[in-house]
Formats: sequence, C-alpha cells, structure tokens
Amino acid sequence: MTPATKASVQKVLNGIDDPELAARYPTRTHLIAADHPQSGAMATRALLHGDPVVLVYPDGRELMCTPEQAKGIAAMFLLAAAALMWLRSRLRKEADGEVVQFPPRTRIEARDSRGLPVAA
Repeated sequence: MTPATKASVQKVLNGIDDPELAARYPTRTHLIAADHPQSGAMATRALLHGDPVVLVYPDGRELMCTPEQAKGIAAMFLLAAAALMWLRSRLRKEADGEVVQFPPRTRIEARDSRGLPVAA
C-alpha cells in the first residue's frame, strides 16, 4: 500500500465513525490515492459518470472534484466521451499516467488533511 492509499483508507474508516466527517463528502464520492498509477484514469471515469472524486495525497491533503450534473443531450455526450476514453485506453498499451480529464463545469476545491476547504 502506498502512503496516499493508506491516507484514503484512513479517511474512509474515520468517516464511518464520525458523521460530521462523512457529511463533508457528497454521496457516491470516490476517494482515490493520488499516487496510484491509474489515478488519472479512475478519476476521469468517475467524473464522466457524474460522481464526485477526492484525490488524496500522502500527507492527507485532498483535491475535491465535483462535476456538474448533466441532463439530457449533455449527459449522452458525456457518456459517449467516457466510452471513447475507455476504448482509447484499451487500444493504447502504455498507461495514461496521472492525467485527469475534467468534464465541463467541474468544481475543484483544495482541502486540508481534515477535509476542510483551504482558504484562498
């Protein structure tokens, strides 16, 4: 287990015991270790499906990404984009690395190790 994986697992376990901590994350939030080799692909896939993503770094800091909920034709285009990205990743042999492709109007928020927004 990598340091970021340990930090993300600890956040999930702490959220079970602390309802206030769990309330800081929207329903269906994916906590992804930022140092995982496929973190970019995992985050992109979740965001294109409309799920929030928290990239957790080894020191516990977070980057919370919340996509705008698409409706109608926009939702169909996002699903098509997700399918094309999946197909492209299957055709390419090398990993995409840690690149995250954000859907339009994704809200990005930096948070400290307690899950609280960092003041600008």
